[in-house]
Amino acid sequence: MKNIFKLLFVLIAASAILSSCDKETFSESSVNALDLNETAYYLQFVDASKSMETGVTLAGGLVEIETTVAVALMGVPQSTDITVDFAVDASSTIDATMYTFSANSITIPAGETSGSVVFTTVAANMPVAESLDLVLNMDAGVHNNPNPAGTQINYELLRIAFCPLVNGAADLVGSWAGTDGTFWASQITTVVNGADLDVTGVSFPMMTGWWGEPIVAGGTFTMTVAGNGFVDIPRQYIYTTTYGGAEYTYEVEGSGKWTNCGAKPTLLITYDIYYPGDTDGLAKTYSGYLDGTGYFTADITLE
Repeated sequence: MKNIFKLLFVLIAASAILSSCDKETFSESSVNALDLNETAYYLQFVDASKSMETGVTLAGGLVEIETTVAVALMGVPQSTDITVDFAVDASSTIDATMYTFSANSITIPAGETSGSVVFTTVAANMPVAESLDLVLNMDAGVHNNPNPAGTQINYELLRIAFCPLVNGAADLVGSWAGTDGTFWASQITTVVNGADLDVTGVSFPMMTGWWGEPIVAGGTFTMTVAGNGFVDIPRQYIYTTTYGGAEYTYEVEGSGKWTNCGAKPTLLITYDIYYPGDTDGLAKTYSGYLDGTGYFTADITLE
């Protein structure tokens, strides 16, 4: 019996020694694997290909497209800076005079995992309303991502067509033809109210026809007009109606966009009509009767 205990003790001790050796060997190899100078890595673009377009300031000025072109290090950070070259592919349709880069290469600083440059358009040199492609190729040599998709990126760039209002909101004054409430003929008219517009007639045919309530008071609200092509209708009183001998008041809220590049200005407004205090308007509540649309639309042109 004692001999058996002695044998078990020897086996346990040997196992402990072997286990200790394994741990030391693993620890040493782990340290070697973390040697920054001997670690393999590869590089790839961070961004996905995407479409971008110029913007407009509130005053109607042109806003350039600006984006960060970034490269990521896939692996352990290195002990020295990494310089990544990139070049414009021959398939690009944008001219070199139409953009700039903040640098001609991308640097990933020592100890970091990414680097970037800034791309900016020169929109004044870009054609209006014509989509242009900028295709970039990354060249990191043996450190390129094995997947070619990681070393090429494509930006689709557009200078939007925008024609500012010469006289502000006054250029949008008059009677408007088109559809209102999505389905009905427009009865909308506008007059200047400072820098904004007083709008009359929105939703009239919907309210008196489909909803079946005559309008007995009100009918006009104020719509703000921004120089960047947008309009806004803050929630406010719009009119009073009658139904079954009782009067009902309604509110309106919406937003939209004006355009001024065609022969005549246009407005595209989405809105809803509300009972005071309600969160959901008539269009959202009864969308099943409006082809599933949860709002009304006015798509109109100045006569």
